[in-house]
Amino acid sequence: MGDSPVEVRREGHLATIALADPERRNVLDAAMATALREAAEALAAEGEVRCAILTGSGTVFAAGADVNEIGSAGAEENLVYNRQLRAAVNAVAALPMPTVAAVNGHAIGGGLELALACTLRVASTEAKLGTPEARLGIIPATGGLARLPRLIGASRAARLLLTGDLVDGAEAERLGIVDAAVPAAQVADAARALAERIAAAAPLSTRAIVATLREDAGPIADANLRSEERLARLLASADRREGAAAFLERREPSFQGH
Repeated sequence: MGDSPVEVRREGHLATIALADPERRNVLDAAMATALREAAEALAAEGEVRCAILTGSGTVFAAGADVNEIGSAGAEENLVYNRQLRAAVNAVAALPMPTVAAVNGHAIGGGLELALACTLRVASTEAKLGTPEARLGIIPATGGLARLPRLIGASRAARLLLTGDLVDGAEAERLGIVDAAVPAAQVADAARALAERIAAAAPLSTRAIVATLREDAGPIADANLRSEERLARLLASADRREGAAAFLERREPSFQGH
């Protein structure tokens, strides 16, 4: 795919989508979001792919949004960016074949929301996962607010969302965020083994199961629109500016509630 920050590889009935910007920790900036959406939309049309693996190049799955960009952009610019990222996450979530997130390293903020959009998740025991948005004066607005409670329950999700705490892969497995946690060196093989088992099943059946699970979970789109409305108000707040500044200056934020 040339200089694209997303690489798509195919081998038999399997496809791998790799975020390919390891020097920047596979940051989910606008360019990455656009490339990921295009890759997912193209893959959706390929009827021979029975299972897709989503992973990050290097030692990080996805570090989330670029806080430098968020901090320097205005509210409307950030809202446009969030829509771009949400479109990418939605494109992954809409893939007709089962998907396995190979969380080979940290999956933070939008990175975790991206992993949650997959059907299943295999993570490194050393990886850190979480949604620190509340510490930045914003909220997860690309599906995490809807998907995380459905996956692990309202109370457990609330604790992670409200504190912004990060958990390692082993704790993420205990909580049910990921389906398996293995040493970092084994993540790729474990995810591939799971994908191969899925690909060996009847493809019409697995696609029907994925579609039914998605439909029975209810309309994520409605929840995303409600999140965007709330995010728009937060992006215009002084606390959002303070959150970004504190992160970049490596200090504790001083939120004032306005």
